[in-house]
Amino acid sequence: MSGTRTLCCHVNTATLSFAIIYLIRNVLKLVGIFLTVSWEKTEYSVSYHESKALKGQRIFDISTSILMLVLMSISAVLVLFSQRKGPMFVLPFSLMMMVELSLSFLSLFSGVWGVPGTPTYRDVLQAVKDQRNVPVLNEEDIGQFTMWYSVLFMVDMLLKVYVLQVSMRCFYTMKEKRGSAIHVDSGSTVTVKLPSYDEALKMKAEDTPPTYQEP
Repeated sequence: MSGTRTLCCHVNTATLSFAIIYLIRNVLKLVGIFLTVSWEKTEYSVSYHESKALKGQRIFDISTSILMLVLMSISAVLVLFSQRKGPMFVLPFSLMMMVELSLSFLSLFSGVWGVPGTPTYRDVLQAVKDQRNVPVLNEEDIGQFTMWYSVLFMVDMLLKVYVLQVSMRCFYTMKEKRGSAIHVDSGSTVTVKLPSYDEALKMKAEDTPPTYQEP
């Protein structure tokens, strides 16, 4: 957590930039979810019982995804006011990055735990099938697709770890700076460097008191 510079700029500037990009990405994800829901309403054609079961699950998934994205967006907005309000406005952003990093890791075991608005391995694979107009990909295509997906997934995880590290450094830097400013403003004491014992022996008495004389 040491150092105040990263990417040739201050950690505060880097965190602010990441928060803006994070906010724009979350807003685009929210727009994508609303467009997908509106499109699915017009293309929904299944039986009544199956529709009822799928509808409840879809409502739960969509509502939790929207709630998660809203909380992420709010944490990014708070960073914009951190320079005036203090380091505590950076902490929610760092916590949400921890949550997103944990969800990304859990998505390796189950797609249900994926980050809201982020396509899973199965979703991307299905999109590739639809693009090529084939029901099943051959082994070579699946191996190539898995390799590229794994590389991009690891890059995304490393970027999230880096953003988390920068935001935490920004939090501690602002906290230390704010604590130093409070100490300077409220402190009325004067710090004096006292000489050592050897230096004191070498010093000459300049202001000796007058000798006492009885009246």
